[in-house]
Amino acid sequence: MIAITEHPLQALQDAYEKAKIDGRPRLVSFVKQINPYNPLALFYNGRKIFYGERFIWMDAARCQTLIGFNHLSVMTTEQDKGRYRSIEEQWKSFMEQSIQKLNDFPMGTGPLLFGGFSFDPKKEQTALWKEFPSGKFIVPQFLYTEIESKAYFTINVLITQNDRTAEILDWLGRVEQTLFAETSISLKAAESDIIHKAEVDPIRWKEAVGKATRRIKKGDIEKVVLARELRASFDQNVSNEYVLQRLMDEQPTSYIFAFESGDDCFIGASPEQLVKRENTEVFSTCLAGSIPRGKTKQEDERLGQELLHDQKNLIEHEVVVHMIKEAMKESCEAIVAPSFPALYKTRHIQHLYTPVKGTIKRGMSLFSFLEKLHPTPALGGYPQMKAKQVIRELEMMDRGWYGAPLGWIDGQGNGEFIVGIRSALLRKKEASLFAGCGIVAESDPESEYKETNIKFNPMLSALGGAIHDTQ
Repeated sequence: MIAITEHPLQALQDAYEKAKIDGRPRLVSFVKQINPYNPLALFYNGRKIFYGERFIWMDAARCQTLIGFNHLSVMTTEQDKGRYRSIEEQWKSFMEQSIQKLNDFPMGTGPLLFGGFSFDPKKEQTALWKEFPSGKFIVPQFLYTEIESKAYFTINVLITQNDRTAEILDWLGRVEQTLFAETSISLKAAESDIIHKAEVDPIRWKEAVGKATRRIKKGDIEKVVLARELRASFDQNVSNEYVLQRLMDEQPTSYIFAFESGDDCFIGASPEQLVKRENTEVFSTCLAGSIPRGKTKQEDERLGQELLHDQKNLIEHEVVVHMIKEAMKESCEAIVAPSFPALYKTRHIQHLYTPVKGTIKRGMSLFSFLEKLHPTPALGGYPQMKAKQVIRELEMMDRGWYGAPLGWIDGQGNGEFIVGIRSALLRKKEASLFAGCGIVAESDPESEYKETNIKFNPMLSALGGAIHDTQ
């Protein structure tokens, strides 16, 4: 790769000359600092020329934003075993086109990989998730990165021996003008009305909860997470931008994400970090155990204290903390975590929360952490393998990317992945929403059903639908 510090045309021409020598394409990456730009406006502007090939990512603290356009490279896998390694090897192969180190690029700039994996590649895939295979990642040609109020714009170009560098540079300039054009967004006209809403087999789902509790009491497993689906139909195609705006407004403490694949879009507001790497440090979040938000400050505090002292939820949370710490031990020199959980509050729900931090061992990548951590007991159960088998047997749906790792990694190995919960799959005039809860021996099917109703609320609200009763 050629990191650009000189004139872009000269850099493109140099790459062209090298491509002519051996016939191999050269990756040229422009990174420049720019003034911060409205993320939603930028995503909206990109719709005109890159609809179906966009993504957006905002971290929970709103310290980092990534917005990508146009698939320069697509890396996929349908593998069961070795799918993390498959994507990692494809990424390494892509980066071997590099002829200069990336040390001068700020974190989250330059060539960057964005995408995710399905929850369980052994589960039979349905047509619902046809655009989202076992693993799919893209390298965007155009990338906007905002870190701590500083903004950068990356342009990645693959130059071949057949390219005309002056024409490429002209096209890149026109795209940049389109993306950063002044625009006034009014998404009111894009608001869709839900004309039909239906829960998928709620009675059978409650029966599955009952079966799961019986298996837990027999000692087959300690915990299993069972998810269910709600489907909605609309009077017009759902606007990804409109839903994003609602999520940004209503879920200020959650990660915001959207990943387009043609006409389909996986979108959501997840409160749960899976793993983050920044240089030699790795971070993970344990988020398990939940209760609704109160309607008043006093009620909210009472419910929070109730959650902090509820033995069922505390046990469920400790299982997650233990598993994540054990998984990180293999890859870290040292691990630090508080002894007791705190509260993590979103608009509709509050969770027990424990952060875990480690110092990474040499040679370990983010992909190796994903393989060890997914699925955590918060999304799968415990023990991990037995819980996944119970989910295959009892769950009446294809989770697809729901509850699975989604995130990014840059050329220096830094990156972050979340768990794709509080999410929906948008397909033109249709949406599928997903929610799950942890089942233990004391679980009551009706109570767990009500908990999933609460967890549907963030996406239901963002889609403009009436929220479920939280009582």
